[in-house]
Amino acid sequence: MPAGGGMASLEQGSSGHGAPGDLPDPTSEDDADGIGQIDAQEILELNRRFAEVRRSVGTLERQLLQGPRKYSRRDLSEQRGIPGRLAAVYWRSLGFTPVDEDTVVFTEEDAYAIGDLASLVEDGALSERAFASITRGLGFHMGRLAMWATEALVDEAKAAGRSDAEARLEMLDSVPDLLETLESQVMFAFRRQLAAYAARAGSEVLHRDTDELFPLQRAVGFADLVQFTRLSRDLTGAQLADVVGRFEAAGRDIISVGGGRVVKTVGDEIMFLADTPEDGAQIAVTLAEAISADPDLPPVRVAFVWGSMFSRYGDVFGPSVNLAARMESVARPGTVLVDADTARAVAEALPGGFAASEGEDVELHGIGAVRVRELTRDRSTPLNLGL
Repeated sequence: MPAGGGMASLEQGSSGHGAPGDLPDPTSEDDADGIGQIDAQEILELNRRFAEVRRSVGTLERQLLQGPRKYSRRDLSEQRGIPGRLAAVYWRSLGFTPVDEDTVVFTEEDAYAIGDLASLVEDGALSERAFASITRGLGFHMGRLAMWATEALVDEAKAAGRSDAEARLEMLDSVPDLLETLESQVMFAFRRQLAAYAARAGSEVLHRDTDELFPLQRAVGFADLVQFTRLSRDLTGAQLADVVGRFEAAGRDIISVGGGRVVKTVGDEIMFLADTPEDGAQIAVTLAEAISADPDLPPVRVAFVWGSMFSRYGDVFGPSVNLAARMESVARPGTVLVDADTARAVAEALPGGFAASEGEDVELHGIGAVRVRELTRDRSTPLNLGL
């Protein structure tokens, strides 16, 4: 796997060119105020832990980067023929702090990864705009994946009784043994997801009378935990993380089993897509039913819209998306809101499957008055989650 992904897992959010020796010294004079509060035994313990962390990070970095830093941007240009502007865009788009053209930061693997993608621009297969967009996507999602995977390992160790510091050190020590498996899983998941997306994209080619501005017909929905702000004040960090984790796991399972896809999650909210009105309805109603029935979770409010949109940067945009988001914000706890057009589309797609209330006119911010209707299950069979 190109080193870009490996570096993101270790250095996301950092300058991207620090070394294990750049870890802060716990006994430096810069922290003199703190040192005054601890005794000699504690200083020894800090030094011991510092040495452990430095050793673990150094071992992991050597395995991830697969070689020393040996090139600057100027070197990449002069020795490897990689245009300096593309190297700069690549590095910045991955989420690393820009470096000047003479700072030695790139490894042999970096040079290969940057050069491999840059060659597509040089050959005319990609524009610089597409180059930057793809690299931003890689940086964002690989950075998040690295955080997710490492925090899962930390959480596992803490569940076994380790302190947070012990759990993080254990995670650093365990990643080298897991790296090959994790990398193969990334490639497998990417290929399967790409195959699924290609099938959906192919079906779009067969549609007639496509709206060129908003070419995708989809169900788009939002589900949001009620009173999450109050919960965040009343619960400890670990308890709050458990609530969010339970909600996200339940939401993802329901959406996947219902034939939909998660677009993104933001704390207490999850956004989803489905390819048909009836799938959107099944997912939305099941989210409201299942999460409201979970005694360990607060109720959820849900809204979805069947309409046109366009997709960019792994997200979807358009008036239908805005309408779904605004309706979700006014839904009552444990209910699903739809607009009149969506209620009609669901009824036509699955007659008798779901029931929509008469509804009421609601003023939605930035949109105006909309007649919203509550959607409930009628004769449709509940999802079998099989869990």
